[in-house]
Amino acid sequence: VRQVRRLLSEKAKDTSKSAKDAVKEGAASKGETKKTSWWTSPEFWGGLGAIAGWGMSGAAISDAINQGPEIISLNMTGVLIVYSSLFARWAYVVKPRNMLLCGCHVTNVIAQCNQMRRALDYKLEQGETEEVRDITMKAAATAAGA
Repeated sequence: VRQVRRLLSEKAKDTSKSAKDAVKEGAASKGETKKTSWWTSPEFWGGLGAIAGWGMSGAAISDAINQGPEIISLNMTGVLIVYSSLFARWAYVVKPRNMLLCGCHVTNVIAQCNQMRRALDYKLEQGETEEVRDITMKAAATAAGA
């Protein structure tokens, strides 16, 4: 009985190769090596998108340092928080993971939240409590609907 179990266990191990290994072996046995150009490379475009995304984060950080809060659009800031949150999640779960893209979007979420804080503080200081209440009610309704 032990010998039969051992043989069945060995047989199971032999047949448990992953599909990826099987595809690699099949391509290697045919002498195929799939080479992609930079134009069709997901790594190239993923890296380029991440570098471009850092411009968005850099702009928010630069505005926080150099500009006053009166220029901040609350609607656009809210949209950028949602957009970067979604893309940060996507960049983390996509295979292969794009940590550079994820990092730039996480940085942008933090920078945009700071911008939102600055704009709301400014509006409250200016006595625009009605507008602040409207914006927070819209944000709460959007969050509740999601």
